[in-house]
Amino acid sequence: MRLHERVYLVGSGEMGLSDSWDCHVYLIDGGSELALIDAGGGRPASFDRIFRNIQTDGLRVENIRHIVLTHWHGDHANGAAEWRDRLQAPVYLPEIERGWLESGRDGVTACPVDRGIHNGEDIQIGDLSLQAIQVPSHSPGICAYLLEIDGYRILFAADIVFIHGLIGLINYDGSEMAGYRQNLPRLADLNINALLPGHLLFTLRDGQRHIDLALERVQGMFVPPSIGQLGLTFRAPADY
Repeated sequence: MRLHERVYLVGSGEMGLSDSWDCHVYLIDGGSELALIDAGGGRPASFDRIFRNIQTDGLRVENIRHIVLTHWHGDHANGAAEWRDRLQAPVYLPEIERGWLESGRDGVTACPVDRGIHNGEDIQIGDLSLQAIQVPSHSPGICAYLLEIDGYRILFAADIVFIHGLIGLINYDGSEMAGYRQNLPRLADLNINALLPGHLLFTLRDGQRHIDLALERVQGMFVPPSIGQLGLTFRAPADY
């Protein structure tokens, strides 16, 4: 599914694009090479369907040269090892979370990390540059990735922040409100056009407005609405 002339949504369980256990999986077209943003949940149907989606979009799977993970949770990272083996492409992950993915913590499929990412680092994808913005919050090292194309600014926001100002606070080790208060301001004043989160809907215009709403709520007195509230709690799908 083409979202921008150089950005595609190639996997999503919620939208029926791939296996029901997949987060949103995005693809960046850097011209001479491609990159996946997150790797999905790693079940067999995930690879087959994402593969077909990439082909349908007129792109070549063998041109994927980067597997860029936002964080180590299974719906985003379980597919990394298989994609790495199939494509012979390096896996990128926030350095803080390297040990958890490489050891297969909590049942996540273990995968070598070829490059640990730190806040502010750039990843070159063909003629495009992807900047890591680390926002420890939903998980201890989670990164959003900023991509600018001819002045159009795209934020792959993972599970940090969602449209309508929702945040990704969950009842899981390493997900902390204190992290949101301290680190979400790193997403202020970015002038984001497209906000592409790891779940739910995305927006191709006025993305900064949704981020700013989350920032306002995080700095307030009350716990902000999160992805785990209002009927938005994610459970294993019926076919799991």
